[in-house]
Amino acid sequence: MTEKPVPSLREPDGFKWGSFTNAKGADIRYGSLKAEGESKGTVVMLPGFRESVEKYFEAAQEMKDRGFDVWLMDWRGQGGSERYLQDNPQKMHHEGYDEQIETLHQFTQTVVDKAPSGPLIMSAHSMGAHIGLRYLKEHAGVFDSAMLSAPMLDINTGTLPKPLARQMAKFAKAGNYLDKYIPGGSDWSEEKNAFKDNNKTADEARFKAAVDIVRANPDLKTGDPTYGWVYHTFQSIDILSQEDYLKEIKTPILLQISEHENVVDKPAQERAAGLLPNCKRVDIAGAQHEIWHEIDALRKLWLDKVDTFLAERLSPSGPRPKKPEPSAPRPPKP
Repeated sequence: MTEKPVPSLREPDGFKWGSFTNAKGADIRYGSLKAEGESKGTVVMLPGFRESVEKYFEAAQEMKDRGFDVWLMDWRGQGGSERYLQDNPQKMHHEGYDEQIETLHQFTQTVVDKAPSGPLIMSAHSMGAHIGLRYLKEHAGVFDSAMLSAPMLDINTGTLPKPLARQMAKFAKAGNYLDKYIPGGSDWSEEKNAFKDNNKTADEARFKAAVDIVRANPDLKTGDPTYGWVYHTFQSIDILSQEDYLKEIKTPILLQISEHENVVDKPAQERAAGLLPNCKRVDIAGAQHEIWHEIDALRKLWLDKVDTFLAERLSPSGPRPKKPEPSAPRPPKP
């Protein structure tokens, strides 16, 4: 099989990097890409678990080509943002999702240079979509709409029963070893990042291009989750899964679900799509977890829905929640 080149995973022309200090004193990396000419609006892209800004260069270029300014942010603990554990920065650790939600708020209010006109649109994947949904509830009105791919409404614990996984995380908190890898967990390795038998995408070229980015930038490497990540993720899942909580998220949402979802919990996605009051569900037959990195035919199915959704957002008659005035910028901590 001849591999096709994926030049779009290279840094786009005009891409700019920056960083800011969040409320907990952690350094957060971001990037931006401006539209040519007058912008139609602003898209904020939020990566998923273990992902970095670089993995979304192709998607960012596509949004730019559609006339939007694009801003992307690495969550604390992954990508080029500050990690939680200095003795082993590869561990996917966590100290609670409230920090991530408020870091996103700081990003939207004090860093993102919003286009003078047009909507502010969220584009978030998996764990990023989990945080994004909570943000839409807890900071209602900031985003006009959201495009969520494979949202992490619950995690897939594989052959380990979910109640047991939850209990193990609680034991780890009680025993003060939340910073330890979960059983079988380890640092980044070639073996764990091989295309064969992966459950993310059928596109070998895009998969390998993303791995090559990490190989070329070892500081981007992330390993498996710690008990701390699992513990705090379950805590946040319990909040987000509440029926009343989901029903109070009024923002227009385009929610994508993959037929062969095997990374996060598909039934939880389907349940949320039915509870969110202004949600358009998009099922992609044949797709695995990462629709933005799937084969062209499957990506086109998603992008066609994205284009329709964006057109509706730009329509004068389309729903447009009123956005609050941005809060005053906070000076970074020394």
